[in-house]
Amino acid sequence: MTRAGSGHAEYLALSKALDDVTPACSNDWRYIQDREVLDPDDVAAMQRACRACPVQSLCRTYGDAARPSAGMWAGRFWGRKERTPKSGDQS
Repeated sequence: MTRAGSGHAEYLALSKALDDVTPACSNDWRYIQDREVLDPDDVAAMQRACRACPVQSLCRTYGDAARPSAGMWAGRFWGRKERTPKSGDQS
């Protein structure tokens, strides 16, 4: 889920840390979804889990470097942005 060529070193550091830790996001489908499909209560719970995560700083560093194409990384959603209509746009 990364854009090719970015964040490789940061991903390796995160991956190595994950050998010793299983974060709350592991195997939780919500963390790979777009925010728009999630219930706001789920989003809040996910962000709380990220704040308590022992690999949050590595996850954030990876997200900042790689700009993943989707999902939540260190409590922040990446990927598709909600479209804000321009003035006069009816669609």
